[in-house]
Amino acid sequence: MDLAKRFSIAHYDNWPHPSLYYDAIKNSSADYKAEIYDIYFGKAFRYKYREQEVWDSYARPHEVQYGNVMGVEASDEQVDNLFRIQNEFDIGISLTINQLNIPIEIFYSKNNRVGQAFIDWIGEFYRRGLRSCTLANNHLMRTGILQQKFPEMKWKNTVNQQVGNAQQVLDYLHLGYNIVQLDRSLACNFEELKRIKGVVEGFKAKYPDRLAKTCMLVWEDCMPFCPFKREHDDLQIHLRKINYWQSELGGLTCRHWTDRSGGSLMPRLGTNCYWVTANSFGEYAELVDIFKYSGRLRSFDIPSTENLQAGWVSENKHFASSFSEIIDNGLEPVHLWQFGVGVLDRMEANPETIREVLKNNPWLTEKGRGLEQRLKNCKNQCYRCHMCERANSIRDLDSALEL
Repeated sequence: MDLAKRFSIAHYDNWPHPSLYYDAIKNSSADYKAEIYDIYFGKAFRYKYREQEVWDSYARPHEVQYGNVMGVEASDEQVDNLFRIQNEFDIGISLTINQLNIPIEIFYSKNNRVGQAFIDWIGEFYRRGLRSCTLANNHLMRTGILQQKFPEMKWKNTVNQQVGNAQQVLDYLHLGYNIVQLDRSLACNFEELKRIKGVVEGFKAKYPDRLAKTCMLVWEDCMPFCPFKREHDDLQIHLRKINYWQSELGGLTCRHWTDRSGGSLMPRLGTNCYWVTANSFGEYAELVDIFKYSGRLRSFDIPSTENLQAGWVSENKHFASSFSEIIDNGLEPVHLWQFGVGVLDRMEANPETIREVLKNNPWLTEKGRGLEQRLKNCKNQCYRCHMCERANSIRDLDSALEL
């Protein structure tokens, strides 16, 4: 199975150490580096807005920022190291601007001052070599100015725009996006993924000079169709002042259906791909070009940097130096592995030992394998299924809000 340029991974924007991420990538295996499509990071566009430029009664604070909804961003030193990664290891980096509430002055300001300043800001990254950007601004994409100014840029929409069917994918390709990031719900809608694959292939045949790929967020632990998601994102922008997860609002929402580490208590409570076998992973890999893993909010200290390396880490602190190693050695369930950074002498890296530990995992039982197959096409209509609850010996729930 060809895994070259297959994964989009998060930069640890919340990590206080400016160079350790670079060190981990540098020390990783050649196979691992070859598997990474890009590393995405956040950065905010800041501008002053005191003038009454839109209408007479309109005023703004001293400084406004427009950027990403995670509430964190890479430091300038981290950005420098990301460009080092791109230049030295041929791993693309990708700026993330996924905020859905667009400041009005981006489009309506005297002499287009703010809009032009935003384009100039992106231009600073472009001149340094940035060639990939997530942008949640469909009106700006529709103008064509970005494609004209930055002809080599690959544009991504944001998963927060919930592109969930084949028609939407086509619409976003015609908007000018090159990499369409699919809605989380498609992890459990294999039938629609097949239709999306068909329309993307048709688009590429019609426009052979256009880059057109799909990307799916396969691990995030957000509740399917979460009624709080948009509000959560708008509030989380202020993470540095108020931590949503630890706040009273987090106690009313996410903390009810996740564990202490933020992981889903069972599959129906998260929008993740549950690949038990390599064959299941391969089925999705035939339909989706890039698999994206969340993680920009990760923050932890590593006391020793000796042997620090990036790779794939399982929940049992096992380590694989590449995804190919997981597939080739049958280290199943496949979905237990996520991109991570670690010190190798603290984790198990022997495939035989890892297989021995994993052989009794519940996902490898008949019940677990049956649940895996059901999740491929359940479409997150949990009220009419309840297979997740029964596999975990939990009472049937029509809604996660019953927890």
